[in-house]
Amino acid sequence: MKKLISFALLAALLAGILISCGNGNTKDDANPGGGTTETDRGESAEGEAGKAKERLEPDLAGDIDFGGYEFTFLTHLYDGSDWVGPLPLEIVAEMTEGKEVQNSEPINDAVYTRNLKIKEKYNFNIKLVGQSDERGAMNKAVKAGDPLYDAAIMFNNNVPGIVTSDLLINVANLPYVDLDKPWWDPAVNSMSIDNKNYLLAGDLLILDNEATNTLLFNKDLMGSLGLELPYGLVKEGKWTFDAMNDMIRGAASDLNGDGIMTAYEDRWGFATYNDTFHALLVSGGGALAVKNDNDIPYMDFASEKNLAVLEKVMDLLYNPDYVLNAQAPPKGGSGGDLSKGDEIHVKGFEGNRILFMWTRMRFVEFFRGMEANFGIIPLPKYDEAQKDYRSVVNPYTGVLMGVPKSADDLERISIILEALSAESRYTLQPAYYETVLTRKYMRDEESEEMLDIIFDSRVYDIGSVYSFGNVFLDFITLASKYDRNIVSYYDKKSASMEKAIDKVVDIFRAMD
Repeated sequence: MKKLISFALLAALLAGILISCGNGNTKDDANPGGGTTETDRGESAEGEAGKAKERLEPDLAGDIDFGGYEFTFLTHLYDGSDWVGPLPLEIVAEMTEGKEVQNSEPINDAVYTRNLKIKEKYNFNIKLVGQSDERGAMNKAVKAGDPLYDAAIMFNNNVPGIVTSDLLINVANLPYVDLDKPWWDPAVNSMSIDNKNYLLAGDLLILDNEATNTLLFNKDLMGSLGLELPYGLVKEGKWTFDAMNDMIRGAASDLNGDGIMTAYEDRWGFATYNDTFHALLVSGGGALAVKNDNDIPYMDFASEKNLAVLEKVMDLLYNPDYVLNAQAPPKGGSGGDLSKGDEIHVKGFEGNRILFMWTRMRFVEFFRGMEANFGIIPLPKYDEAQKDYRSVVNPYTGVLMGVPKSADDLERISIILEALSAESRYTLQPAYYETVLTRKYMRDEESEEMLDIIFDSRVYDIGSVYSFGNVFLDFITLASKYDRNIVSYYDKKSASMEKAIDKVVDIFRAMD
């Protein structure tokens, strides 16, 4: 079996998953404002048949000259396993002697091409500044009134502290950012409160794609078990909790015959972490928190609808005879073995001992050297009556973007962000979507269709990102205990959760 990365790196990679224990930038939209006819992510990525569509141009004047202005992005500096490098790849290309250069890597060269076009058109430069504490760096600049940063890219788990510290501009005050255009992600609207939104995401980013939850399945193992590939069920709207449960129950086997299910030797239907509990709640149409007609959030996971979803989620997850949760104690044992996460999941999936594996899109890359064939599909729906699949963005490892309140020229900032985002739809996203995913990692045409469904169904759960009253961590911890007492937990913690919501709402109401 070919090895993509070393055992040590695998351990680090899986540690990155454990730290987290996750809307389509690619929707086919009508053309609201005309524009020149070109192809979108199909033909711009070597002419994939059937995916061409009309190109939209941003509503910006073409004779703007910013006089060589240096547009500065503040970003997280994360020297960990969750991303390819400590800095985002999507903002600037590789630098040589102070200039961006091509290096034959698809993402890098797409960024180079995009930046060259937009920088020359508007006469400005781009600078990327990484800080391990982006909140602290932004707070210092804003409190000093220093227009040091024009835009900021923030980890989702840092977003609540940044927004409630009144460090960002309301996106409604960015005059040329047109949120109706397809290069902006409408799913971020779920993060508004009191009809105020300080956050952006869309085609300028790929780290939001990378944090999107998904399922991998081992095609070779599925074939040997005599199971039909689930692509047809997905496309027919029949990929449900019950359909998945039927598959995983029949896949488990005590291969070594010792009478107990062993993490490293036996075959499992489903490999999970605690985060999977929340991911399946959302995929089944639920959420930790939703918003009322006045755009005010409230806790909802103990509603009658969500309890019905959670009952099926628990039926799917809470059986250690065929589901292997790396963070839960083995049957009859105590404590999940987090230090062995690489063996539990990666080696099990590569070794044809795991049928389905929950993961984030980022980790698909690390199976590109796997000898067995694998496929990718969205997480299941609650039932066939549920209209859409729902793929949640991980509340820790995803990113969102905003404009610091100390920024001094909102017209210039919004023009540059709009121009870069629009061009990213036809350069960066095709490179990520087509070249990186479908050409290098996916093994069949059906997986390409599944990527459309996954990214087009992306959602954010404001309850998990803000984790009101520490609800997200408390909630997913229930999975490690196989705890079905959802109502009891809600009754115990509801007062603190609602108090936390009230505090955040009061802050939003006081902000511009």
